[in-house]
Amino acid sequence: MHKKEEIEHRFGVCWRCKTPIIYLATKQWFLKVTDVKQQMLDQIEQVEWIPKWAGEGRFRDWVENAKDWTISRQRYWGIPIPIWECPECGELKVVGSIEELKSESLNDINVDDEELVHRPYVDEIKMKCDSCGATIERIPDVLDVWIDSGVAGWASLYYPQEKDKFEQWYPYDFITEGHDQTRGWFYSQLGTGVISLDKVPYKKVLMHGFVLDEDGKKMSKSLGNVVAPEDVIDRYGADILRFYLLWASKPWDDLKFVWDELNNVNKMFNILWNVYVFSTTYMALDEFNPLELNEGDYTLRDEDKWIISRANSLVKDVAEDLNNLFFHNATRKINNFILEDLSRWYVRLIRGRTWVESDDPDKLGAYYSLYTALVKLINVLAPIAPHITENIYKNLVLGVNPDANESIHMNDWGYDEEAIDEDLEAKMDIVREVIEAAARARDIARYKLRWPVSDITIVSQDDNVLTAINDLEDIIKDQSNTKEVITSKEFENLSFKSKPNLKTLGPRLKGDMGIVKKFLEEADGNQVKAELDENDLFIIEQEGKTFELTSDDVLFDTELPDDFVSSEFENGNVFVNTNITQEILEEAMAREVIRRIQDMRKDLDLDVEASIDVMIKTTTKFKDLVMPQVKFIMNEVRARTLVVSDIEDCGSCDLTKNDDPNHYTKNWDIEDEEVCIHVIKL
Repeated sequence: MHKKEEIEHRFGVCWRCKTPIIYLATKQWFLKVTDVKQQMLDQIEQVEWIPKWAGEGRFRDWVENAKDWTISRQRYWGIPIPIWECPECGELKVVGSIEELKSESLNDINVDDEELVHRPYVDEIKMKCDSCGATIERIPDVLDVWIDSGVAGWASLYYPQEKDKFEQWYPYDFITEGHDQTRGWFYSQLGTGVISLDKVPYKKVLMHGFVLDEDGKKMSKSLGNVVAPEDVIDRYGADILRFYLLWASKPWDDLKFVWDELNNVNKMFNILWNVYVFSTTYMALDEFNPLELNEGDYTLRDEDKWIISRANSLVKDVAEDLNNLFFHNATRKINNFILEDLSRWYVRLIRGRTWVESDDPDKLGAYYSLYTALVKLINVLAPIAPHITENIYKNLVLGVNPDANESIHMNDWGYDEEAIDEDLEAKMDIVREVIEAAARARDIARYKLRWPVSDITIVSQDDNVLTAINDLEDIIKDQSNTKEVITSKEFENLSFKSKPNLKTLGPRLKGDMGIVKKFLEEADGNQVKAELDENDLFIIEQEGKTFELTSDDVLFDTELPDDFVSSEFENGNVFVNTNITQEILEEAMAREVIRRIQDMRKDLDLDVEASIDVMIKTTTKFKDLVMPQVKFIMNEVRARTLVVSDIEDCGSCDLTKNDDPNHYTKNWDIEDEEVCIHVIKL
């Protein structure tokens, strides 16, 4: 031995068991991909890739750098390579069909065709060399399994033995796999398709991402970070898991599985179910049947036309997103429709209308619109959440129409283009911003939402905003709890305080700055602003000196009157008048009483239609505020009678029967006034 030493070097390890792997150089069979590479690149251009960079970037780069494809494997199981090699002259015979295999065989065949093409039976077949006449045997190798996947497109259609299905379905419209298949299934199909049939076997490809753990690591049993689908389904159900996987990220991005996000989706489904229960509860009480409703039986408000428009827009938009494979956009639009449009907005708008008489056209209009929106929603949600939508469909649709399709999954979506009013939807978006701004202003003033205000003023320079406010004024009045809505391009009650602009005046006035500063701060800011707006010039004469100021020289701070508070929205401001008049105070106290009685109805677990009798004992001051609002209170709480008496002189009002389950008494403190309310369940 001349020399002995240890050499350190890198080596591969098994990705499963982590033991070292020894690489051996062996003889292999190849497909000469380099000869068809340009044709493969040309075919990539014929495919719609989602995302585009998957095909135009990553996949194209892989094909451009592709080498000849090693297609042989030294294993037992697999597709036997159909090549017989002569040991004498090296001649190769490639067999292309079972018929050829049988006709060339020198052996008797005792198995059926399906077994014949597999080992060990195919290995037993010997043939005659066409060149030298020697007996030849099949080479021992099997094909790379990626050949199996590559030919799956036509092998699964039994081509070339059968051609009808192949001509109908091939090439296939859509395939999807993970981004690791850039060098796997996408590539093997392209290669085999171009070699065998001169074209790519797919029209559209979605390259999806992987599900990772919350920290972005690949899920692995060895790391203990695997989330089993059955665990999620046991906890939340299949619908929520399905929706979450499509909603949480773009399809082509990796998804970090976060339990809290899954819980948010669960809340959305709970809200959907609550809206459904709310709808069917009131509709059942009034025996509402959409099939028996004629057009003249109901009237539609602007908000009704809006929700119908939004539901149809949703179907249209989701259909487009799903066709484009933008599943994240589709699910997020559905999520927004359920949470914002349906639950937090439309149900809120119509809640008061559900309390009027059952055959009221205005109420029926609300039912019709809500029913229409729900049916549109569950149909568009059905492919994503098949179980809850089927459940709702059986009651909501089949319950009133036994001739409807047996399952929601047999329905076409469909939407009414004429029912879509984009202008109305845009106006409603503006109105919602205004109402949210009014609520923020109230919050700043600590002015309760259930207390009415005499007026709110919306100021905007945008004519579209002012038009929307005027067209949907009733909605703003109702939701902002205001008596009057005023629109303007300027807030007339705004006062201004003037002050010098030090940047422009400092270099000019120097030592005289104090004179101008004092004058502007003591001057009427509104007058200063008016003169500057009209002439762009304001002249100050003080201490024998004259100073000429332009609009750039004067800054203004705005001041609201004491009773006003404001909040901004995207294209303007909302000014809320918080001055409490006698009328406002009376209605505010009535709403406070209503809230307490409604709480007591819940405590008694009363149905929404149940009537009650109410007796109230309170101070003389509070009684005088409530008495003018008695009819309003009775209507809101479904009271058959309402008696209000002084706490010192209750008379016949016996409020001591809490031992009777039909009688319920509770003492309340309302704005520092003692109020005792007694509810009698009828």
